[in-house]
Amino acid sequence: MAQEIELKYGLENGAQFADLLAGLRRTYPDDWQEISMRTYYYDTPDNTLSSRHWTLRIRLENDGAVLALKTPGQGLSRGEWEIPEGQIPDDLPRLVDAGAPSELLDMRPLRILCGARFLRHCRMVNIPGGQVELALDHGILLGGTKELPFWELEAELKQGDPQALIAWCRELAANWNLLEEPRSKFIRASQLAGGTYD
Repeated sequence: MAQEIELKYGLENGAQFADLLAGLRRTYPDDWQEISMRTYYYDTPDNTLSSRHWTLRIRLENDGAVLALKTPGQGLSRGEWEIPEGQIPDDLPRLVDAGAPSELLDMRPLRILCGARFLRHCRMVNIPGGQVELALDHGILLGGTKELPFWELEAELKQGDPQALIAWCRELAANWNLLEEPRSKFIRASQLAGGTYD
């Protein structure tokens, strides 16, 4: 099973985001990328995926698209499967072939529940005991007719010990007065749309 291990921190406003991004660019001056993203989250009319805490999405990244499913794991980890250029529902079997739960194929019909539109600034960072993808996102959560701006930092472990990620993020959070954000973009957008997911 593919596995995702990450920590997320929410920022209060655009000024704090700009200061943090400028500071991190000074610390890690090279190899930053900017990716324009638009995400569509799917569920059944009776919220079958959400009730299992599964997240099914299509994310448009610059000129490409990625179909992904995430499921709960232990601790910081989550199950994650991705298909480049995947579509719903045609490419759900490809997700299952990649290792996603086969029950996904029974979850019909699927509809767009909510979404997000944002710009990501990211780069790989070598830390003591591992390697992290550092991403700073700012944009809009979309839920029904409502929109909500957001600013956040994500740190995803790509290699190494999860404890190395925790230690590095703890120091980063202390230096920049960051508060951990336990809710995913999907949960916040779905709550904006009137969902009650936690």
